[in-house]
Amino acid sequence: MTLDDIDRQIISMLQEDGRRSYSEIAEEVDRTEVTIRRRVRSLLKEGIIKRFTIVLDPLKIGPKISAIVRVKAQMKQASAIAEKVKAYEEVDEAYFLDGACGVMLKVTVDDLSQLRQFLEKRLGKVPGVGEVETCIVLETVKSPFDA
Repeated sequence: MTLDDIDRQIISMLQEDGRRSYSEIAEEVDRTEVTIRRRVRSLLKEGIIKRFTIVLDPLKIGPKISAIVRVKAQMKQASAIAEKVKAYEEVDEAYFLDGACGVMLKVTVDDLSQLRQFLEKRLGKVPGVGEVETCIVLETVKSPFDA
C-alpha cells in the first residue's frame, strides 16, 4: 500500500487524538465520512495502523517507580535477552541497541523493593545478562505521548 497525502493527514490527526471522529476528519480533509472509514479500515488491514489505544501515566495511577536499565551482554546473546525480557510485565519498553549499549529497558514497578526483586530474581537470572546499570527516573521531561 502506498500512502498518499490524505492517508498521511488521517494518520496525523489520529496520532494527535485517536478519539477524533471520522466525520471531523472528513470535514478537515474534504472527503466523505465513508471514505475516511474505508481508508482507516485499509490502514488497519495493511498494518500501517497497528491499533488504537490509550496511554496511561503509570506514575499518576499510583505510587510507581520508573527506571531505565542498561544490560550489557555478549553480542550473540543480546537478541535472546531482549526476547526474554519483553514478556516481563515490569518492562514497558525494550530496545536492542548497537555497539556497547546492549539492551535498554524502561521498567515500571511499585517500589524500590520490587525494582530490586526484578533486577535480582528476574533479570539477573536471564542467561547472558552481564553488567546491569539502573537509573531511576525522577521526572519525565518529554514523552512521545505529550500533547
